[in-house]
Amino acid sequence: MTGKPLDPEQAIRAWLTESSPSHAPASLKETLEDSTSGPAGHAQPWSRSRVGRFRVAGQIAAAVAIIAIAASGAYLYGNGRATSPGQGTGGPSGAPAPMASATGTTGASPSTSITALQPKVTQLAGTNWRLVSGALPQMVTPPGAQFQPTVFALTGGSGGFVAFVPSTEVLAKHQSGGIIPAAFTAPLVTRVYQSSDAVNWTERARLPSDAATVRAVAESGGRIVAVGWTDELPNATAVVWTTTDLLTWHATRLPVPPQSDTYSDVFGVAAGPAGFLAYGYAGTSSEFWMSADGLSWTVLATSGLPAEPPIEALYGLADGWMITGSLSDRSVIWKSSHDGSVWKQTWSGPAGGGFTSGTQYSSLGPIVKASDGSYVSFGGVGVATGGPAAVPSDMLIWTSSDELSWTKSDRVKSPGWIVGFGTGPEGYVAAGQPVIGLSGEQGYAPLGVWTSTNGRIWQQLAGLESVGSIEVLSVVGDGAHVVVTCVDKLGNLQLLVGDGAPTP
Repeated sequence: MTGKPLDPEQAIRAWLTESSPSHAPASLKETLEDSTSGPAGHAQPWSRSRVGRFRVAGQIAAAVAIIAIAASGAYLYGNGRATSPGQGTGGPSGAPAPMASATGTTGASPSTSITALQPKVTQLAGTNWRLVSGALPQMVTPPGAQFQPTVFALTGGSGGFVAFVPSTEVLAKHQSGGIIPAAFTAPLVTRVYQSSDAVNWTERARLPSDAATVRAVAESGGRIVAVGWTDELPNATAVVWTTTDLLTWHATRLPVPPQSDTYSDVFGVAAGPAGFLAYGYAGTSSEFWMSADGLSWTVLATSGLPAEPPIEALYGLADGWMITGSLSDRSVIWKSSHDGSVWKQTWSGPAGGGFTSGTQYSSLGPIVKASDGSYVSFGGVGVATGGPAAVPSDMLIWTSSDELSWTKSDRVKSPGWIVGFGTGPEGYVAAGQPVIGLSGEQGYAPLGVWTSTNGRIWQQLAGLESVGSIEVLSVVGDGAHVVVTCVDKLGNLQLLVGDGAPTP
């Protein structure tokens, strides 16, 4: 920056005047009033499941970002730097690789790279866990949208991790030479980052779609497929992005039946013997899509499933696909044929009353692979509406040799309000909130992370107090590392990276 820095209000007014003269505010007060008059900024992202076909989303006004800029007197917005807890060691991430032109149906091309980030790495005392802040840029989402998992493990062969970070074109230069924040009306782009260790990240490209939200990722045969949507309800459009090198991306808008409503979105994808299978919604109806190569997709007609299958997760198998879900009183698994079109219920858990008032029921949960090659599911125990006021907070452990049939193993006390599970070379990892019963929809909370060698006895990691109030977005592992991805209310990402080992 050269010359005397602009006053924050003058900078904002000057930028808005230059960008949209007919709508330039007379004062910062008017800017704040405008930005808080409707949904804007970051959403409350606690519930990511699609309930009643609509995502549950709150709002945090975009004015928060303006206030923060004005208070600091700085004009560098969204450089991804977050306060690192304690005294850690810092080091720059790898320099971004040259950007290849993005291709696809939307025709977008990569923009210039975000200003080089300066991540800070803090080693948790007495552990092999590291807390990484500032390695990825600050996230921005469309009004009414939710933060999504963001970091995904590549387990189909390449290993490592990929991150999809929605942000604006971060810096703009005022004609006087002062650097000012990007506009809230600037196009939202989703930048793609890659890392082999989840600590050092390299920007690879951007997705060829504005306002792109990535919900799930699958990898097979050297091809990576990311699924999600562009825009938000009621204008959401289901989209698939495909690449073989993370540099060049092809965007495909998924087809929908003619009778469907105007919006569509896709929530899951998995690789199988016939290619890639994705599921989501077109209007109020559930839909499946199939692709042999991740590029060309067709609506898949299925048989053997309920009209509206209650899908909790989709998994790829050697000879088809598997769905975990639940009926009114029990957990259920369906398995598909080789091409994903014909399904059969292969297992159901013990009946527990389901939605009958006052009855207790048990369910499967997230499935992870154990070190011996078997499978473990971390499920739960619940009480239907009308039951005792004190809902059991126990965790139910299920075991399986093939993922298709399950046996209840142990019922143990849950260490906290767990959002996600992962597995690493040294054991299992759970992350969420330390306080049992604190509903995720109530907002952000302190971070709780637990490790276990057997899934039954859990030990809480210490040294996370200075992380502050955050939300856990995901817990993923690539076989060598486990990453707990967290975000604060302003969209600053923090990553807790380890191998699953408990404190020595």
